[in-house]
Amino acid sequence: MIRIATMLIVSTVWITSFAQTIDLKGTITDNKGKAISGAKITLVKKKLTTTSDSKGAYSIESKTSVIVPEMVIPSNDMISLKNSSIIVDLAKPSAVKIEMFDMKGKLIRRITEQVSGAGSFSFDLGAQSINSAMAVRVTAGAAFSTFRYIPFKNDFQSVVTQSRIVTSVEKLAKVQAVIDSLTVSASGFITKTVPISSYEAKQDVSLEASNLKNFSFFVTSLKAIQELSGSENGFGGDLRFGKTGPGAGLLGADSICECIAERSMPGSKVKQWRAFLSAAKGPDGTVVHAIDRVGKGPWYDRLGRTVALTTSDLANTRPRNCDEDIVDDLPNEDGVPNHRPDPAKPQVDNHLTMTGSNDKGKLYNNSAASTCQDWTSKEGKGGKPRAGLSWPRAGFGGFGLTGEVGGAGGFMGMNSTWISDWDLAGCAAGICLVEKGGPLPSEDFVGSGGGYGGFYCFALNP
Repeated sequence: MIRIATMLIVSTVWITSFAQTIDLKGTITDNKGKAISGAKITLVKKKLTTTSDSKGAYSIESKTSVIVPEMVIPSNDMISLKNSSIIVDLAKPSAVKIEMFDMKGKLIRRITEQVSGAGSFSFDLGAQSINSAMAVRVTAGAAFSTFRYIPFKNDFQSVVTQSRIVTSVEKLAKVQAVIDSLTVSASGFITKTVPISSYEAKQDVSLEASNLKNFSFFVTSLKAIQELSGSENGFGGDLRFGKTGPGAGLLGADSICECIAERSMPGSKVKQWRAFLSAAKGPDGTVVHAIDRVGKGPWYDRLGRTVALTTSDLANTRPRNCDEDIVDDLPNEDGVPNHRPDPAKPQVDNHLTMTGSNDKGKLYNNSAASTCQDWTSKEGKGGKPRAGLSWPRAGFGGFGLTGEVGGAGGFMGMNSTWISDWDLAGCAAGICLVEKGGPLPSEDFVGSGGGYGGFYCFALNP
């Protein structure tokens, strides 16, 4: 009989599966029990979303069958464990069935033995050459027991923990696994995520009021971009920020927004930040339009000044209903006008702000070049990302009548759309804060023409 030197058998659980439709219902309230209407409720893994009605009630339903793991505590004392062996004590001849499953419930191996007489039947798990964790179910006649088997590579010790015995007067205990989660958000409240153990249940959720000040918009500052990227040249067009898989560029950019917001106003990461960026393929493989991913408004800068009230306000040359002090110089995460981030120093040419979008906030074109391969490339020739202007360039060529870059006294020329105005020269990381009249083909980095690869961040909650 072949045995492994070391293993761990933990008195645990059996993982089984069954088909179940989705039928989640509940009520969203504040911490005083008052109904919250218009709350957004998302079943995360299944990507199903709904909103609460005037009474705070919500319902998420789907008739598609799903697989749900269930954990069952072992229930029989005929079956014992000794080192790597399963021992079954039989009072009479019986069939013994041993089934091995991976931890998702997929059958790996099934072995059936017909034992011709009473006595002990022994089975060595170590002889199965299975090197990953698995769930094992042992059936002897009408009796069964289950446990989890985890092999180890240490040659000098062996640990066995016996399964708990359930007496005949006890009910079979069942423990539901966490199979999904609900994320609930509402304006003025802290977003909450709760675990779900069943797709057919009543799940009420209570939200805590947010004491944070209004803050839901900023332009990523050069300082923040440099610090988070760990490079003097910034991220370039690769915004993955450690994220992987489909839509990593967008998800990484969202995470950058969240990090910057939290640094500026501790606690504000709960506001659910989104980068104002379009992409040919998002996390689900479909087109993503920047204007569709930032919520419905209103949005405020770090100092509480209004940036826009609705998405229709955003789709303009400059944001409509924007505070007059910031409309022509959108501020960074600290509420400082981006044109002059250091008030003690002269203005700089840093207006080019990446969006990958047209002037309505939709994907600029079907080419991944306009989004640096959906914000995953920092190659100079990886694309020509579309950019808008965080502050409008006065006059033609960016010069006002005073001769100062963006100076007063001029009139705004055609280069004034905050969402969409230039095709940048390339996706490489790089900074240029000196007026050169626009992106230069010979300088294939995101800052060419006046910028550093900054982008806009919006929060779903004010």
